[in-house]
Amino acid sequence: MLLIDPEIIYSMDKKDLLNKANYYYITDNESNISLIDQVQIAVENGVKVIQYREKTKNDREKYEDLLSIKDICEREALVIVNDRVDLALAAEADGVHLGQNDLPPDRVKRFAENLLIGVSTHGLEQAKKSEKEADYMAVGPIFRTKTKEDTCPELGIESAKRIAESVEIPTAAIGGIDEDDLGSLAEAFDMICAISSVTREGELSERISYFEEKIDEVKRR
Repeated sequence: MLLIDPEIIYSMDKKDLLNKANYYYITDNESNISLIDQVQIAVENGVKVIQYREKTKNDREKYEDLLSIKDICEREALVIVNDRVDLALAAEADGVHLGQNDLPPDRVKRFAENLLIGVSTHGLEQAKKSEKEADYMAVGPIFRTKTKEDTCPELGIESAKRIAESVEIPTAAIGGIDEDDLGSLAEAFDMICAISSVTREGELSERISYFEEKIDEVKRR
């Protein structure tokens, strides 16, 4: 009887969840809803990727947040840690998302081979390089965003779509996106991330559900 390492099976499951993702949820500490409740609502509405981004808490608090998030996701959604490889490893998260000034993804893979690695890219050259090193990439900012300071110049929808269409790994559009942009972006991107237009406008469950369903609808065409 051939036995398969459970870690290999789970690695396959992680890639499967990534490939099924539509709306890419990033936690928002400016929301009036607690972080844990945000994650619960997101998972209940079909979100397959949760990125934990928290700039105000200490490391112990972040670690405890991640343990709670993992309990909620229970292999129904990926838990991705923004920037912090050490926290991702300590909490046994599914992956880490790296910026251009963070650790090089190829080096991270060498000592954390079980982590999915996402990379933020801001142009075609960065995207082509990241394609060789990462499991997925974010492309942006599409437009100026209120949720992150010191961002690169906005790409616009058409330039961003050309970048997404030039690579073979999963892509996520990010930066200043609202519901009017979903139809066009979902034609080229596998995932779409919108923070302020989802977490800070209207009822969170309804907003997530709308984005998730709209992206899926366009992709199915």
